[in-house]
Amino acid sequence: MTQATLILLHGATMNAHAWDAVRRHIDPKYRVIAPDLPGHGARRSEEFTLCGAVEAVRGCVASVAGAPLVLVGDSLGGYTAQAAAPLTPKDQLKGLVLGGSTAVLEGPAYLPYLATVGMFRLMMACFGEPKLNDILLPKSLRQQGLAERDVQSMTDAGLNVRSFGPAIAAIREFGALRNLAAISAPMLFVNGDRDGGMIRGEPKFLRLAQQARAHRFENCGHGVSMRRPAEFAALVNQFAATVFE
Repeated sequence: MTQATLILLHGATMNAHAWDAVRRHIDPKYRVIAPDLPGHGARRSEEFTLCGAVEAVRGCVASVAGAPLVLVGDSLGGYTAQAAAPLTPKDQLKGLVLGGSTAVLEGPAYLPYLATVGMFRLMMACFGEPKLNDILLPKSLRQQGLAERDVQSMTDAGLNVRSFGPAIAAIREFGALRNLAAISAPMLFVNGDRDGGMIRGEPKFLRLAQQARAHRFENCGHGVSMRRPAEFAALVNQFAATVFE
């Protein structure tokens, strides 16, 4: 039988190395693929588009044709997984594990994300992109508790704060709630209890999804896979063991 595969999709401004800490805890019986999405990592010279991100996922799926798959995403990666799921062969796609991707970017709920886009633009104007990408963003990751070796790997592979604005715009235009009815595979939504926008939107996602459940990390903000890599990997291992039966 073709080896069961996990496709790991990173968040905005990050790159594939955002999954390094999680990968150390993934069951070795699974094949793991973690691509750079457009506008990130080795592809940071490109403009991010959700269509381009979905094509990156489809390329990963094609590379393991016939293998059972679970799409695993955090933040932007979670929305990308939701967008790619209906285009993934149903006989391959066994489920989705989605961190921090249940916000509804409409009305007043959109304002905090718009404010963050404005903040990043102001910081780029004041400090310049190199300082943001190479000094300030890595400093923020360290303050969130990420291990130094993982911060360094992400920094070396290329962080890109400029990708945040296009990513938020793409997520808003996508409207993930409209897409849920087209996903028949089981879904696990994972949020930190301090991630207000995601928590507020979560009930709508659970209500509209065909088959989904939620898991909550206590005392945790956005970016659950990076903040709690061992716990997140344990959830992925447990979910995969169930859907790959």
